[in-house]
Amino acid sequence: MELDPINKKIMEMLIKDSRRPYREIADELGVTESTVRKRVKKLVEDKVIERFTVALNPEKSGKSIIAYVVAYPQNQREREVEELVKELPEVVEAYAMSGKCGVNMKVVVKDLPSLNAFLEKLQSEPAITALESCIALKELKRSLI
Repeated sequence: MELDPINKKIMEMLIKDSRRPYREIADELGVTESTVRKRVKKLVEDKVIERFTVALNPEKSGKSIIAYVVAYPQNQREREVEELVKELPEVVEAYAMSGKCGVNMKVVVKDLPSLNAFLEKLQSEPAITALESCIALKELKRSLI
């Protein structure tokens, strides 16, 4: 699907506020509400837009610690670690990386004892040989894409 400037602007507006009324989007773009509605429907059908969601404030939602954790799998056990990571509720994002970068995770927890418990749980996994972790001190930028 070709993303023309109007589609790109619609997506940009919905990323900032997925509850923004189509009427407001249409007014800002100088098109009809029907045009916006049809374009969004097509973007959803074509799976350009996967879902409409909300962004939670970690501190106000009771989870104030954000950490980035890298798990290094044993040789030939990468898939096992990948499947394990998918099941961990503390992990909000995870990526298998190229090279010797392990499995990278963004982890959100309530407090430092919760992070420590999470790391201990990972360290006890036989498929994981080593861990690295960094705690985010302050957010500089956050986007949904």
